Amino acid sequence: MKKISIYSFLMLFTFFSCKQESEKKTQSLTMGQLTISNEHPQPGKNLDLVYASEDEIEAFYAYMVGENNYPLDIDFSESDGQQKASIKIPDSAVAFAVIIKADDTYDANDKKGYLVALYTENGEQISGSKSALSYFAITDGRYYDIKGDAKQTMEILKTDLNSNPGLKSTWEVPYLQLVYKNDKSEGEKLVRDYLDSLSKKTDPSELEYASMMHLYDMMGQQTKYDSINAVTVEKFPKGSAARNAMYMHFDEETDLDKKSTILTNYLDLAKADNTSDFMASTLAKKHYELNDMTNFEKYLSMVDDKINRASTLNSLAWPLAESGKNLDSAEKMSKQSVDLIISLQKNPELKSDYSTKNQYLKSLDSRFRMFADTYALILFKQDKVKEAITYQEKAQGPKADDPEANQRYIEYLLADNQYELVKNKSENFIKSGHGTAKIKEAFKTAYLKGNPSATDVEDKLAVLDEAAYNKQVADIKKTMLDEEAPAFTLKDMAGTDVSLASLKGKTVILDFWATWCGPCKASFPGMQEVVTKYKDNDKVVLLFVDTFERGATRKKMVEDFIKRNNYDFHVVYDSEIEGTRDFEVAGKYDITGIPTKVIIGPDGRVKFKSVGYSGSNEKLIKEMDIMIDILKS
Repeated sequence: MKKISIYSFLMLFTFFSCKQESEKKTQSLTMGQLTISNEHPQPGKNLDLVYASEDEIEAFYAYMVGENNYPLDIDFSESDGQQKASIKIPDSAVAFAVIIKADDTYDANDKKGYLVALYTENGEQISGSKSALSYFAITDGRYYDIKGDAKQTMEILKTDLNSNPGLKSTWEVPYLQLVYKNDKSEGEKLVRDYLDSLSKKTDPSELEYASMMHLYDMMGQQTKYDSINAVTVEKFPKGSAARNAMYMHFDEETDLDKKSTILTNYLDLAKADNTSDFMASTLAKKHYELNDMTNFEKYLSMVDDKINRASTLNSLAWPLAESGKNLDSAEKMSKQSVDLIISLQKNPELKSDYSTKNQYLKSLDSRFRMFADTYALILFKQDKVKEAITYQEKAQGPKADDPEANQRYIEYLLADNQYELVKNKSENFIKSGHGTAKIKEAFKTAYLKGNPSATDVEDKLAVLDEAAYNKQVADIKKTMLDEEAPAFTLKDMAGTDVSLASLKGKTVILDFWATWCGPCKASFPGMQEVVTKYKDNDKVVLLFVDTFERGATRKKMVEDFIKRNNYDFHVVYDSEIEGTRDFEVAGKYDITGIPTKVIIGPDGRVKFKSVGYSGSNEKLIKEMDIMIDILKS
């Protein structure tokens, strides 16, 4: 019995030891509000995720393969006050990032992100995973409010490259870029060594030629770039450089027959893609303008991607809808665009590798609403009011946050004498901050139709306006920052130096723009109103920073544009960084797209950053006013 007891004890001890060892191997990883079921996750394995929140969230994970990343949906569901989900990491992944969004705000885990390295079966971190994560943080991570460190990334890439030369094909060029930006002298030496090594190869690959072109472009060496580009086009007549050269030729060519030949040649050497779609779309539009409907239909059918084809049709239909001209043709094109998007919504598996299914469907929904808005306007101008209302209702987003679309909806309802609905809808639009002056007038009309002797309509509007203002203030305060505002000194159109240091104590609005930027120019009538309103306020300064614009005629283009449009803007020119394709102030403020507005408070720190243009000047002006008011206090 004693021997049996000892044996049983040993078996029991072994069981608990194994269990403890197993638990040790599967210890969870917690970062911020997110817990992952294994602190050493492996490719090809399943993981359980728990996010500490009762709120409904949107989420996906981006798995990394070298410097590229690919998104996949995460379907969280709420249970016991937590959001829970399971995912499977693809076999090819070296690392992944979990991206979580709630109430239109990304949870970036205090700017660090939810970045997760992957491991081998032996518990060793996969080679290159650190590089992938750090590089993601300074590139795509910026769009999710993750704050990467370029210098730290440079050192991580250097360490990984030294420890594993097999990573060179993936990380050597990104590493050289980072060194060059951080230390131009050292970077230039390393880049030249790299380029010399490639030039000595008897038969460089297309990818190696592309690397050479990329680095010469980075250093602003146009002649050498052109030389390598010519060699690449000759050696790889079906490669990306050859296709890009054909696109450039197409863009410069003015003869339609020659443009058509370039498109035909392009499709002979490559499958249809966004570039060929752009060419075909351009030709379709040109022939439509010439009233050559046979060729219009021919080239429209050559726009392979249905989203691109629908966008082509909508781009032609919208100006006709606005002008009220050729409405029968506009109706046909607009209906086609709507139907194309509907057909895609039924087949979401057609998405690309660079979006999740949910992202793809959300994008299609946005396009559908845009195109339905066009179609509704056309129907309205054809006196098909009820049909217009039907489609405008479909065009309304869940938040109804497009003031111009809201205004059209109210106009159609008013034309159909639906006064009670006009009153209710207008009230909601106004108090949510998504109304317009015309919507307010419609509210008055509808309110008085139901209450002819009422004298309180202005009071009711005042209450709605106050509610709208308070909501907008609260929403904008949620986006408030407190970050360092990098110093700069730039020349204005008069050649005078303008420094940020000289503006300390004032609210400074930097509007980053370029003459080629359509949304920038669309926002300028609204920005002119802001300039006029604060012209005599010495505590508010607006600077229009011309950036991402090159060429010997840059200043003339800018001056001619400002003069031609009678804008009273204080324009300053962002400085090109010598020997690079970069711009000084845009780089310092991490400007990746324009228009972008950076609002600096009287304390000299960045308080707001607004990217893009909503399409509504009324909304833009109100947002600028609120930001300025917040910073006064």
